[in-house]
Amino acid sequence: MNLKQKKEVKQTWAIIPSRSNSKSIKNKNLQKIGNKSLLRLTIEVSKKTKKINRTFVSTEKKNILQKSIQWGSENISLRKKKNALDFSTDTDVLLDFFKSWFKNNNVYPKYIIYLRPTTPLRNLKTLNKAIAKFEKMKDFDSMISVNKTSSAFKTFIIKKKKYLCPSFVNMSLDDANKPRQSFVSTYVGNGYFDIIKTKNIFSNKFLGKKCFPFITKETIDIDRKKDLILAKFIFKNKIKFVDYFEF
Repeated sequence: MNLKQKKEVKQTWAIIPSRSNSKSIKNKNLQKIGNKSLLRLTIEVSKKTKKINRTFVSTEKKNILQKSIQWGSENISLRKKKNALDFSTDTDVLLDFFKSWFKNNNVYPKYIIYLRPTTPLRNLKTLNKAIAKFEKMKDFDSMISVNKTSSAFKTFIIKKKKYLCPSFVNMSLDDANKPRQSFVSTYVGNGYFDIIKTKNIFSNKFLGKKCFPFITKETIDIDRKKDLILAKFIFKNKIKFVDYFEF
């Protein structure tokens, strides 16, 4: 992407990806917790976060864009359908955004915070803290939220539809079956946020080479119907999840 005559501004913009064709839950991002959709909750927390300067929603559907604008998102062109498929990457989404943006604008933010609607139980203080921390980190290309998970070394794959095998090469079944305490801690990205330097995108990258792990407790990333049911239960009963609901 040609950045001549484009100017970087020291700001953080939130990009909220919201494609329409989720397979696990129909219209997933418009499902409601309380009386607000997952998408609306995400837009509103972004708008309230002091360290976020502007908020945009990337979607290929006109009705979702219209709702997003009503809830506080700035207007932007629709995402191309080829960048809203099951295997479309985060880089595809952001490149699509900036190709549209640069048609009428010549500035871009130094940082992007990527907020997925499927992780709706967020805390303003945590987002502000994470952005402030990343702004001070000169040697990292990105920061993502992670939480400790069951050891990845204790996972298996099935070969030829019948043979249980360790996920990692050079491990035996007995190695993988050792107590959890025998292994180093492993972590999984939980979707609370990703923060990147925008210049990563212009090099066709997302996280870049050096990514800092912002460790949190486990939070809810809504992928299946049972995740949505649990999120509704937590919200309805006002269970404290500041910062995160720990199972």
